[in-house]
Amino acid sequence: DQLRPNTAVELNVCRWNQVAADVLWRGPQRKNEHHLQCREHPRTLLPNGQPDYASNTQCEDCRNTPVASVKTAHYTACKKPWECKVAHPRVPRDKRQSYRLENLVNVTYCMELVREWFVLRREFEEALEVASEGKTKPASRTGGYEDGYFLGYCHREGGYVAMEPPPDGFDVKRIYGM
Repeated sequence: DQLRPNTAVELNVCRWNQVAADVLWRGPQRKNEHHLQCREHPRTLLPNGQPDYASNTQCEDCRNTPVASVKTAHYTACKKPWECKVAHPRVPRDKRQSYRLENLVNVTYCMELVREWFVLRREFEEALEVASEGKTKPASRTGGYEDGYFLGYCHREGGYVAMEPPPDGFDVKRIYGM
């Protein structure tokens, strides 16, 4: 919209900046106004031109979107991959919030996203080794902590195995043939 006014599009939140969280308003804020409606902006308008929030109830459940369809992920609702933490259902301090948070995140799906992050990290390290002509080696994947998710890059919770930096002056664009 900045370059071409009035041409903005709303991206699918299940594919772009995916957070693996519930996409329905469940309250308590504005509970009566938008309860069980999609968080995305309504696609239909009322005769007076205002958004039709009441019919805005059919949306994709981002907690079950195939990982292969996700373009970018945001790890707010899930744990950050480099923290090497296995996601667990959130327990609120205020027990009155339990109804709202009990299904906020699909923990199994979060760990699929975390695993995918480590797959991409491994692929990047391998490409970096080739592009740097062997000057940068992939980290040893001997962590042993929850390897099904962390692929050997974690020794324990919080025990992340850092990636070796590329050599000084290395242009990362070389990895992508630019």
